[in-house]
Amino acid sequence: ISKDSIDAPIKYSAEDSGVLNVATSEFILYGKAKTIYKDIELEAATIQYQQDKQQLKAKGSSDTSANSLKKTKFKQGEMTTLSDSITYNLKSQKGITHNTYYQEGELFVNANKLKKADSNVVYAYKASFTTCNLDTPHFVFRTKKMKIINNKIGVSGPTHPEFEGVPIPIYIPFGIYPLTRGRSSGILVPTFNSSEDFGLGLEGLGYYKVLNDNIDVTLRTNIYSYGGWNVNVNTKYLQRYRYSGGFNLAIQRNKTLNRGSFKAADEFTQTNSYMINWSHSQDTKARPGTSFTTSVNFGSTKFNRNILNNPFQNFNNQLQSSIAYTKNWDGKYNLSLSLNHDQNNNTKLVNLSLPNATFSVITLYPFQKKEAVGTEKWYEKIGVGYSGNLQNRISFYDTAFSTRKLLDTLQWGADHNIPITLSLPAL
Repeated sequence: ISKDSIDAPIKYSAEDSGVLNVATSEFILYGKAKTIYKDIELEAATIQYQQDKQQLKAKGSSDTSANSLKKTKFKQGEMTTLSDSITYNLKSQKGITHNTYYQEGELFVNANKLKKADSNVVYAYKASFTTCNLDTPHFVFRTKKMKIINNKIGVSGPTHPEFEGVPIPIYIPFGIYPLTRGRSSGILVPTFNSSEDFGLGLEGLGYYKVLNDNIDVTLRTNIYSYGGWNVNVNTKYLQRYRYSGGFNLAIQRNKTLNRGSFKAADEFTQTNSYMINWSHSQDTKARPGTSFTTSVNFGSTKFNRNILNNPFQNFNNQLQSSIAYTKNWDGKYNLSLSLNHDQNNNTKLVNLSLPNATFSVITLYPFQKKEAVGTEKWYEKIGVGYSGNLQNRISFYDTAFSTRKLLDTLQWGADHNIPITLSLPAL
């Protein structure tokens, strides 16, 4: 294979014409030209290919006053640029573009000159960048030099902002801009708050961690100047076509100011509380005939009252939970297991109903022959079914919990039904 040959075919098309110059080893496409080479797509008014250099040159169209009518579009992987002109080497994957518009993540860049060092790195000269996606953005940041690494980071030199075309005489020596796409771990920025009961507060400080494609964890904490704090750990998980859900654990240690007390010993009130939330649902296609769902809300009766600036939870005095599992065997046997919980934050009474079980069997005909021959006998029409139900119930008060009192309030019961049917002929 000769040195000037390409290592993959080039698909091309043009609305006007294609000209091959054998003497200079050039091939030129005119009029809405388009070429596809590996993962590179190029669209322009004119495309010129120099075979000995393996170099592409593309230009957009313009009117008589040199205003651009249609720009050259260059796409490689997830990177797309719009330029007045492009010069690109297929072998080295290096190129230079002029008056280029380029998007990387949420960053929109316009550069007088853009140099492509390789498939992942580009350098911009006299560039402006913004997160505003309008043709004429409301604001931009201007810099002389900038480097962008695809899906990783952008770095610029001295930069100053410009609003509505008016430059602002404020400069920063350099800039670093993360360009990672998709989910990524990082610190969660807090907010400041103040309360007469809790004092000055730093709320929402935390960390978000992506464990893998199916699970992530969010940790948040609130800290107050009177000494109170709370920690919240939230986990979400998802397995496509199988199950999804989330688990949340919150722990509070509140220290609130007693406004009507004049004694130093009674100046603050301290309380400890917790809350557990768990939701889970199984995809119906994961295991046909089987389902498992949960909705758990269990915790201290005084937890909701101590949440700052949330009236909905402050006045929510009812907590309920349910966990249910069902199993069906070919439509003949059915099993249902459940756990239920309800809690009143005013009376502090907690009721648990666990476990509850229900098992049923459809009507069976034990004397019926597998292969019916002749007239059916009367005893072959005898049908037998079954349904059973088991229930357990426990009640206790949140402030006076003990194992002995728990067992004293235990109530349980079971009932069984065995229906027998017989279908006789009319006399």
